[in-house]
Amino acid sequence: MIKAIHLTSSVSRLAGGLFESVRLLSKSLLETGRVDLTAMGVDDGFTKEDAASWEPIHLKTHPRLGPARFAYAPSLLQGLKAESPHVLHVHGLWQYPGYAALKLSRSSKIPYMVSAHGMLEPWSLKQSVIKKELVSLLFHRAFLNEACCIRATSPMEVDSIRLAGFKNPIVLIANGVEIPPELPRRAGPNRKRRALFLSRIHPKKGLVNLIKAWEILQPKDWELVIIGPDEGGHLATLQSLVAAAGLEESIRFPGEAWGEERAREYLAADLFVLPTYSENFGLVVAEALCHGIPVITTKGAPWQDLVDYECGWWIEIGIDPLVSALREALAAPPEELQAMGLRGREMVKSKYAWAPIGEQMADAYEWMIGMRDQPDFVII
Repeated sequence: MIKAIHLTSSVSRLAGGLFESVRLLSKSLLETGRVDLTAMGVDDGFTKEDAASWEPIHLKTHPRLGPARFAYAPSLLQGLKAESPHVLHVHGLWQYPGYAALKLSRSSKIPYMVSAHGMLEPWSLKQSVIKKELVSLLFHRAFLNEACCIRATSPMEVDSIRLAGFKNPIVLIANGVEIPPELPRRAGPNRKRRALFLSRIHPKKGLVNLIKAWEILQPKDWELVIIGPDEGGHLATLQSLVAAAGLEESIRFPGEAWGEERAREYLAADLFVLPTYSENFGLVVAEALCHGIPVITTKGAPWQDLVDYECGWWIEIGIDPLVSALREALAAPPEELQAMGLRGREMVKSKYAWAPIGEQMADAYEWMIGMRDQPDFVII
């Protein structure tokens, strides 16, 4: 059995989609029976609820020293050495865990895979440029160049990795999503119909565009609910925009939602909107679809499936395209949106279930250590 470590800068819900994708991939690998897996990360104040959500994955954390953005944990490298894994899978870029992985690989000849999680997308590379150039000079360029392979979750991310100049083999394995059972939707003749955003409240997500589009349309029988953890004080910016536009009655910010509460928010929605500038996958799109909700998202996310399976709108980035898509969606009869959502649910069940993804990743680990020939999802 392969001994593998999933290494990440955060094992808490503070990491948003990264937390969900790493945790669920870890569980799918454990369920294959082919991988002995440990998840290892930097202690960023995760809660008992966070820890419980990893079960039955073996979880190890190391205390952070200094600012959160560096994720520096002095004991991390020694902890990796003590585990003696066959394979290391690093999730995320630009932080100390990448340096620790590079050091371990050089000293112990342990191969590692890097999941960039959208951090090599052109939009992301334009953010914090000076910091990234400095980190690249110190270790990061070597960290990526010496990786056995880089994992992409979509063909769009494959293109971004090549555009960024990296020639490593690319493992193309999508993210997955937990498929919920069929649950009753919220009903009632007097309720407002609901458009939902559920993700990190961050400038990358395009929420300023969404609020401005909503201001243009001012739909009478709809509400917009924006849910997620605030990052860098962006929530205050959005609340000020809403107040200035006089939209407090139709746009709400209820806070964060996790676990069963998150599922309830999806089931209460009629439409999901992710007006993002950049996503490598967009896990919340898959989550919304598997709850039977049609989706509007941008071509900053790799969701051609919305068009191919007639379950949503895949639009250019910007206010005008968003206004056009929202106008069409908000005017659609409830039964039309429900039919779109059901098509989306069936598509996600067929393409993004976790069990086959776990088997693919186990195949990739076996290939990395010479136990099998190159799988057909590896791009050289």
